[in-house]
Amino acid sequence: MQLDPQMIAVMKKRAVLASRPDDPAALPIEAVRKAYNAERAWWNAIKPEMGSVSELAVTGPVRDIPIRIYCPQDADEGPTLLYLHGGGWVVGNLDTHDRVMRLLAEFSGARVVGVDYALAPEYRFPVAINEALAVINWLRVQGEDHGLDASRLGLGGDSAGANMAVAATQLCHQQNAGMIQFLLLYYGTYGLTESQSWQQYGNAEYEFTPEESEFYLASYLASDQDKTDSRFKVLSGNIDLLPMAFIGAAECDPLRDDSIALHKAMQAAGRQAILKIYPGVLHSFIHYSRMLDKATEALRDGASALKTALTAP
Repeated sequence: MQLDPQMIAVMKKRAVLASRPDDPAALPIEAVRKAYNAERAWWNAIKPEMGSVSELAVTGPVRDIPIRIYCPQDADEGPTLLYLHGGGWVVGNLDTHDRVMRLLAEFSGARVVGVDYALAPEYRFPVAINEALAVINWLRVQGEDHGLDASRLGLGGDSAGANMAVAATQLCHQQNAGMIQFLLLYYGTYGLTESQSWQQYGNAEYEFTPEESEFYLASYLASDQDKTDSRFKVLSGNIDLLPMAFIGAAECDPLRDDSIALHKAMQAAGRQAILKIYPGVLHSFIHYSRMLDKATEALRDGASALKTALTAP
């Protein structure tokens, strides 16, 4: 497939900002994170002003969980979006996804709550999912004290964060049906082990290799049995428990077919879902809105779907 010219320019810029390790498994984990954070810093340097940004910690199952609350300017009584960042469960934090969360808040009018969940391999599956559940419960009990409307709650994420968002929703709705009313998902991994998109785009040319995928999975999962756990392989979970969703995918991404599979599963279960595949872009493309128009388009599309689903008539 032909890459979008702006995507090619992004790839060149990324190469200048920081070198990508050929084999992240050969490096200390802190070196992998340092390279990721350095490359992401430039993309987050320019960002929209918020009405307020506040930080606090939520008591979790193994530690206190840092969260960041973005309230857009001129915000009315808008809905709440809990956002789980991507990064293969190994890298990423609130700063690496700061611009993404600010733009989602600005475009949707929602208050966005970013979760700095525990990273692997220090904390392996399912600790991060349990932390997401802890923050959801905190929102239900104490969110109103912080201006957060838990009665209109969406859960979102990109890549690994999208995987966790689906898993956390399925688990949450086993106990509190309807607690989460919307899913905002970008290029997640949902449980396919083989796909046409992996065969076509799983290589260095498209900046996502099987070796990288294996590194992230080996860091996150504690055993081979975890690969079939429905908290990871969410397509094997109860799709009936999912609310309406916006599913954004990148055309030139090994994980593209995961998004297509989730959309088909939701349709088969009678669940409402929008799938949009953005042509000529790679995995992680929503980060690059400083140079890539389709990143802004995808964030606007997701924010619009969120606003339509959760804004009171």
